[in-house]
Amino acid sequence: MATLYARAPAVPATRSGAIDALRVLAVVAVVTGHVWAGPLIDAGLYTWHVPAFFLLSGYLWKTRGPDTRWAVAAEARKRFRTIMIPYCAWLAVTLLVHVPIHLHRGTLTSEAVILPLMGGSLNAGPFGAYWFMSALFISAIMFRALERVPLVLRVALIAGITVVIYLFGDVLAPLPLSLGVAGAALVFLLAGQALRHVRARVKAPIRSGAVCLVAGAAPVLAGMSAPLDMKYNELGTPVLSVVVAVLISSGLLLILEGVFSRLPVWVHAMSTKLAAGCLMVVLTHTYVLWLLPVPDTERSFWVLMAAVVLPWAVAMILNRTPLSGVFLGTPRAT
Repeated sequence: MATLYARAPAVPATRSGAIDALRVLAVVAVVTGHVWAGPLIDAGLYTWHVPAFFLLSGYLWKTRGPDTRWAVAAEARKRFRTIMIPYCAWLAVTLLVHVPIHLHRGTLTSEAVILPLMGGSLNAGPFGAYWFMSALFISAIMFRALERVPLVLRVALIAGITVVIYLFGDVLAPLPLSLGVAGAALVFLLAGQALRHVRARVKAPIRSGAVCLVAGAAPVLAGMSAPLDMKYNELGTPVLSVVVAVLISSGLLLILEGVFSRLPVWVHAMSTKLAAGCLMVVLTHTYVLWLLPVPDTERSFWVLMAAVVLPWAVAMILNRTPLSGVFLGTPRAT
């Protein structure tokens, strides 16, 4: 089994428009879930939108050699550059704007500054989505460190961590920088890596993806599978909700890969350009919602458009400047 994993197909050197399209779709789903609330949103979006990001991370994972002592440090450096530098940059910018607004409104408290600096699931409002970035960063380092153990033991360890999350997730979720949430992401990283392993055998991705999508949606529609909310370590119905999230995310990815294989190059390029703004939209759309004077229960389609289009438009501009690496975590567009 370990040998089979070692022979998994290499990740292509060029970016995939289909993978970037899933990133874009998942970001729009995340913003939609923050604009509106209710059982339909929870079931239709929370079930898969955040797990899809972690699954993609595993899908694109490049396995290192048996000696991973330096690989962990290299992983940390790479992820810090692409995830945590933009995280820190937007945290600083948001605080510089956030504190004066609180002072003007007379609502400034110590928690309004301390909680954002700590990170984690206790944050809401403008900082409500920051937990995801630190969880993505830490889970990648944890996953790299686990390469030092045999595959069977690695799977067992991740399964054990998932059980701990089910039992004590509410206690672990508030830990600083989402330390307690990163462990819940490992099972989706593992699933993404497994999907990469079998991907070469999938000859009809659209049809296979549709089967996965239907198989994942069926328990949700039947009311058997509860939605996930990874921010609070809520993994839904034990085992089933995780399987459902993997099936839906995998189904969407396979369908997009099948569709994009038939599309012209310029569509792939457009998808990749949009994906460059994903990180910024995740971090800043909550600030747009916080500033808009619209009650949660009265948010219209135009609120959703503002929360999606405004951050993305700014991101596209930043992507063409030397600030792209700092605020977007991606090289400057050429």
